[in-house]
Amino acid sequence: MIVEIAEGFIHLFQSAGKIFSGMIVSTIPMLITLILTVNFIMKLIGQQRMEKVATLMGKSKILTYGILPSFAWFFLSSPGALTMGKFLPERCKPAYQDALGSTVHPLTSLFPHIVPSELFIWLGVAAGITRLDLSVADLALRYIAAGILLGFIRGFLTEYIFTRLEKRELNQV
Repeated sequence: MIVEIAEGFIHLFQSAGKIFSGMIVSTIPMLITLILTVNFIMKLIGQQRMEKVATLMGKSKILTYGILPSFAWFFLSSPGALTMGKFLPERCKPAYQDALGSTVHPLTSLFPHIVPSELFIWLGVAAGITRLDLSVADLALRYIAAGILLGFIRGFLTEYIFTRLEKRELNQV
C-alpha cells in the first residue's frame, strides 16, 4: 500500500511535468508572439488615437461598459486597460473599473495575452472540457459573451448607484 501511494505521488508530478513541458513548447511561444503582435498594432495605431476612441466610447453606456473594456483589455492588456478609464467622464470611472473586472477573465480564455497569469486557470478548465470531447472554443465564446454581458450590467448598475450616492451627498452639503 505504501509503495502504491509513493508511485501515485511520483506519477502525479510526472504528469504535471509533461503538461508543463507541453506548455513550454506550445503555449509560451504563442503567448510571446501574440503579445508582440498586439504591441506592434498599438504602436501603429498610436496612443492619441486610442485616447480619442475612449473619449468617443464614453458617450454611450453600451460602448463604455460593453465594448470599451473588451477593446481595452485586448489592445492594452494590464495596466493599459485600467488607465483607459482616465479619458471617461467622472461618473463613468467607477463603473468602467467594475466592468473591466468582469470581462478580464473570460477574455483571457480566447486571448491569452490579456492576463497571461490567468491562462493557467483556463488551461485547467480546457483540459477537462477536452477530456469530455467538448469544444473548448465553444465554451470560450460563451464565457466571453457572458463576461461582456455581465460587465455591461455591472457597469450600468455601478454608475446608477454612484450617481445616486453623489446626488445624496450633494443634497446633504
